[in-house]
Amino acid sequence: MSWKRITELGGLGLAVFIAGVVLGVVVGGLVVFGLHQQHLLPGGGTRQVEAFSEVDEELSGELAERFRPWLEFDSGELWRPLRVSSLLDEGDHRFCTRSAEAPDCVPIENAGEFDSLTRAAGALGPATYIDIAGGSVQDYHGPEKCTPASLEDCGTGSRSAIYYHVTESNDRFYVDYWWFLRFNHFPRSHPGISCHSQVAIENSVCDEHEGDWEGVTVVTPPDESDKVDYVVYAAHKGTFRYTASQLTMHDGTRPTVYVAQGSHASYPAPCAHDCSQPPALAVDGLIDLPESNFDGKVGWARNDEVCEPNAPGSCLESLTAQAWTNWPGQWGAGCADACGKNEAANSPRSPGVQSRYQTPWCSSQAGVFTCDGRAMRCSDWLGPLVVAVACDPPALAAGFGATDEVEPGKLVLIIHGTEERSRATTPGVAQALGPPLHPGDTLTVIADSPTTQVLVRAEQAGVVVESRFAGLVTQAGEKIVVDVTSGSEGPVVLANGHRPVERRILEEASGL
Repeated sequence: MSWKRITELGGLGLAVFIAGVVLGVVVGGLVVFGLHQQHLLPGGGTRQVEAFSEVDEELSGELAERFRPWLEFDSGELWRPLRVSSLLDEGDHRFCTRSAEAPDCVPIENAGEFDSLTRAAGALGPATYIDIAGGSVQDYHGPEKCTPASLEDCGTGSRSAIYYHVTESNDRFYVDYWWFLRFNHFPRSHPGISCHSQVAIENSVCDEHEGDWEGVTVVTPPDESDKVDYVVYAAHKGTFRYTASQLTMHDGTRPTVYVAQGSHASYPAPCAHDCSQPPALAVDGLIDLPESNFDGKVGWARNDEVCEPNAPGSCLESLTAQAWTNWPGQWGAGCADACGKNEAANSPRSPGVQSRYQTPWCSSQAGVFTCDGRAMRCSDWLGPLVVAVACDPPALAAGFGATDEVEPGKLVLIIHGTEERSRATTPGVAQALGPPLHPGDTLTVIADSPTTQVLVRAEQAGVVVESRFAGLVTQAGEKIVVDVTSGSEGPVVLANGHRPVERRILEEASGL
């Protein structure tokens, strides 16, 4: 309706029209707020939903087996992926509905009964949850004896499996993997951290809760089905993109996933000590939160198996075949004595109602969604454990808007002191994984065009600086040399002698 037509409505009509618009905005805002509260829109970001196309089960299974992640656990990790039906068949857990007084709970005798209970819950679904048997960390274990004996779930045989869901959009396949763990426990031995402090609770530093859904999404190039373009790793409240060239691949197509002790966040490279959560999740954008270790020294027992998808006892099961995939309840009672009955601790909801399942072509950092087929930022590729990114925004946009295979371009990243060169494999972007640069370190970028940008992380005495440079060259093939020196308030980073167009400072968290 044009503004001219609106004014012709007269005073009363115009008032009614405006009131309707206001009401629509209010109702829409309440809907979005409600979704955020249910953890469906992480961080309150807005995502654009592209065409959603389910892939038939035969092809889904073929892709799921081809790109199945290779899981590497920290040597101190207590839990392993569980087949959900095995968990429910234990008969020790309860199905509960929240109420104003006390929760109404009934025993879950087996997986079949759980499916019946979720269907019967109907409109009460979001208020329902599984109360997993346990009151302290040591209580959260399976019925079998494991080797080593310290494990709470063994991760062997038919009791252990991971789940998958495959969609097609933007002429790419999105192979979404999920695994369930009995408990999410942030080790309390981390220096300077009290899981019961107010700051830790408010910012989910320790994130203690029953039940844990984690995973990654493998993405193919446009019009390809046997190669990996990039992989999205889920870590805490963010999902982060990594180009295939920077990942350790088994059999050429299976990305290695390093699982953090207790928190189970997924990372593309190991960290044995002094680890941090993704900088994009920092408190107020200023304090870098600690992470438990993910040394990757213990592989999942079923990594080497040939798993026929959905076969009896297979390590691969389709989420589309599970009655509980879209159940809106929570996979755990939150937090019991294991974390001081922290009421703010939330157990996760089912994969089918989480955004990574609903829009696997999107990733999120600091609550902002970035989706294939739409404008992307170079910073979307500066995820955890990335030291530098060379990026050409026009080439990046063209590549992710393409429907056919696209040449990756000629961007090159060279970290001085190493012999490795990081070349672009995803069009318009080259990443380099590694620790932040330190004073005295340098790197060189061979530009792909005048619009080439460089993003760098540098560290000095616990202060991490993220710097972005742009407009430094006039043609393809020119070099951008980045130097790091000491400064009074953290490292000073210059590129071809120029200061960055953006600079962000993070400090390590302590005394929480």
